This record gives sequence, structure tokens and C-alpha cells, in this order.
Amino acid sequence: MIPKNIDREHIIRAIREIDSDGVPPSRESRNFFLSFEGREYPPKYVLSLANKFANGEELHPSEFSGGQETNSFLQRLGFDIAGAPQVKVVRKPATPKRRAARVGQTRHDERCPNCKETIRRMLKAAYGDVKYNHRIKVSAGIKDYKNRPFYPELKKIYSELQNCRGHKEFVGVANLPNCDFFVPNPGFDVEFDESQHFTLPRKISLQNYPQDLKLGFSRLKWISHCEEINAKDNNPPFRDEQRAWYDTLRDFLPVIKK
Repeated sequence: MIPKNIDREHIIRAIREIDSDGVPPSRESRNFFLSFEGREYPPKYVLSLANKFANGEELHPSEFSGGQETNSFLQRLGFDIAGAPQVKVVRKPATPKRRAARVGQTRHDERCPNCKETIRRMLKAAYGDVKYNHRIKVSAGIKDYKNRPFYPELKKIYSELQNCRGHKEFVGVANLPNCDFFVPNPGFDVEFDESQHFTLPRKISLQNYPQDLKLGFSRLKWISHCEEINAKDNNPPFRDEQRAWYDTLRDFLPVIKK
């Protein structure tokens, strides 16, 4: 059953997270699409994520039905639901020239789901079991870290992000949003940083990391990427600060979870 307290704003926040993080292959929709601002989203997965913003955790797909139950709920909130488009595909023999042309036309933008799926396959080949969209049970709020290691450093980063563009409130959830992948053996999380992660707020947070913090990437190289890419995502207006803060907490996880 779909919780009745999920409202339109929760749905939009779920859509923004999908814009940022993509859709797991197992949660794609074949029959229906939620149309919003020129993009299409899998309705049932959107509702699963929306429950995280309304009730603190992602709603498991076994707890409610897709199709009529999901679509009717979303339509009552003012969203458009469309059936899967019927596209007639005409295939021609793939000559070497045509194959080369297709490769040259392949486009990988910051929300390309195929890129993330490639990373998953690489991790699976190297380590075996890989968990997708891994839930991290840690707080997203700065106040909960007062008695934890590196609190002064986290507090300084949080303050710097608040002062970056004047957005004082940018934490939208109680717990840190899910990581892209978790490898149980030997045990580590993997976050796939698309171009929208390389922003001015992210640069500011990285510049304030303690020098002895162990990272799985080059801090200086990430700062350089932030300067080069300088991505901007202003919907909501504080989205860049929010994403930078969540990325900071993920980077600090080894010391937070001690």
C-alpha cells in the first residue's frame, strides 16, 4: 500500500535524485512512464524513492503495486502518466562503415545509465557480489556529529557551504542518501561521480578536508576537475551545496563509522 502522506513535493525530490543518480536496471519500467519537464521516469521507482523523503526510507516494491495503483496515485498529485511508446524499428545490415558511424554518434552525458552499469559489471567481475543503491545508515545532519571524530572539520565544511551562496538549509533528508554500490567482500562503498558532482561547492568542501584523511581518489585531481567542469544544478537552488555535503559525508564514512 502506498503511504497517503507522500505528496507532490516528495515526488519531485525523488525525480531530482533520479536525475542525479539514475535508475537501477532492475527498476526500469517497460509499460508506463511518468512524464515531467520533458523527461520520462519509471513510476513505481519514483514512488519508492518518494517514500524516503516522506517517511525516512525507500518503499520496497513488494509493498505496493505498479500499474493502476501507482499511476492513479501519481495522477491524483497532478503528474502525467504515459504508456510505453510503440516505436517501429527498421534494421539494416551493419556494414563496417555504419558500425563505425554508430560508435562515433554514441553519447554519454552526466546521466548516462549505461556508464553506471558498466562500473557495476566491472566491480562484479573483480569482486563477485555487488549491491546496487546501497543504503547507508548514517545521519545527514551536522548536529549528529558533535561527539564524533573530525567534527570540527565537518562543521567548518558545513559552514563554508552555507556561506558559499547563502543557502543556510540544504540538508533534505534525515539519513545519508544511498551510495551507488557496495562490495561486501572485502567491504567498501563506491560512489560514481558524474559531471554534476564537480562544482564550486564541491571544490570548497574538498579544500577544507584534513590532510590526513584517507580517500579513494586524488583530492587535488578532484579539485582540478571542479575548476574545469564547474557544473551547476540550481533546481532546487541549493542542490550543489546539498550534493557537495552528501559527498563529503561519504568521503568521511571510514572515520564516521569507526
